[in-house]
Amino acid sequence: MTQRFDYPPDLARYVRDHWPAGRTIGLPYELFCEALSVAFKASLTSEETRPTRFRLLLTPPDRLPEDGAPNEGVLRLKFDRSRPLSAEELRGLSPSAPFETSLIGAHEEEGKLRIWGVAHSGPAWLAPTWGGRSVVPNWTYDPIVHVTGPGHIAVRSGGKLVGALERGVLVDAIMDVFESAWLPALFARERAQIQEQHAVFQASARSPTAVDHSLVGRIGQHMVRRLIQLVRGSRHGGLILLVDTSVDGAFAGLRLKYRFDESEPPSRYRTLLFRILDRVAAGTTNASVDWSDFARDTSPDLEKLEQSIFEMSRVIAGLTAIDGAVVVDKRFRIQGFGAEVSGELPSPPQVWRALDVEARTREPHAIEDVGTRHRAAYRFVQGHPGGVAIVISQDGGVSFVANFDGEVVFWEQSVSP
Repeated sequence: MTQRFDYPPDLARYVRDHWPAGRTIGLPYELFCEALSVAFKASLTSEETRPTRFRLLLTPPDRLPEDGAPNEGVLRLKFDRSRPLSAEELRGLSPSAPFETSLIGAHEEEGKLRIWGVAHSGPAWLAPTWGGRSVVPNWTYDPIVHVTGPGHIAVRSGGKLVGALERGVLVDAIMDVFESAWLPALFARERAQIQEQHAVFQASARSPTAVDHSLVGRIGQHMVRRLIQLVRGSRHGGLILLVDTSVDGAFAGLRLKYRFDESEPPSRYRTLLFRILDRVAAGTTNASVDWSDFARDTSPDLEKLEQSIFEMSRVIAGLTAIDGAVVVDKRFRIQGFGAEVSGELPSPPQVWRALDVEARTREPHAIEDVGTRHRAAYRFVQGHPGGVAIVISQDGGVSFVANFDGEVVFWEQSVSP
């Protein structure tokens, strides 16, 4: 049977039919379809060997105030003369409008699409991906087209995904493994231990405060989100192995070139986590605290602790710069780096690609189609069912690999909000 592929006109129709109720796209359908086709064509180009990545804002410049400010709105930089919207113009402009901080602005002029300039947003919009408590500012509901790689384009409104093209297939939701049930479940033991230890610390307090598991889990998730983005930004890729040290043979088949000692610094994340929990508990009279209490606390002390957590992300990201894997346990203690996954751990007979976050739907995937990092990750989770591998490719792709009842499954994490 011949496989059917979707193209920009299919995405345009889907977005038109699923645009938020009560709002309009702001362009005639034909021009909106043309804008997506041009963006798609630009995604297939490169600039000095770099893939073309950009955000395309489809709104007239007069809808953006001149006094707009980055990270709250945008700094509007309007050309003295507009330019035609073409794949070559987008390719040429993309280096001067970095995906993470700027957008290329375009709209209709006399029935044609024209580029009117650049809008500098700052990086605040990346908070959900990068980790942290920052409230994401929303300054427009007009279409923003994300181009993140060859053939990968997405349309968003008000920060929400409406539709996207990935691998020639229409999708209406991002693949965010952090939103799954299986990933937190793998860390349930560690979360319970932290809650128990926190309760011991709180026992002598006048009004003991319990900590909800969601707070413990989300702080860890945000540390890992920041770690992934830092490795992606380095452009050298990396492999991170999370080992389950509660079982015998936790390091079987792993040869660590550089192993850290048993002192406190490699376990600094755990130290900082308890300080955060104590600080959040001290700032409330509630019987328990959760993520919302953490998010509302604007004290400088807590901000400093959160930044210290993110510095641990930077430390781990830096260790990925040399060959081999970084090995971290499920308490986020840094065990070592430069690790080799030896041939003592055999390759799985079959690997499956998850098509949803819970891997309810999967498709077989050929092991020989991937590089050495992915194959090492497959062998690791085959031999360590309680572990997780995170593979970051040089091109910025991110995969989570885990063992589901003896089957090696991987998820291709969406890396653009």
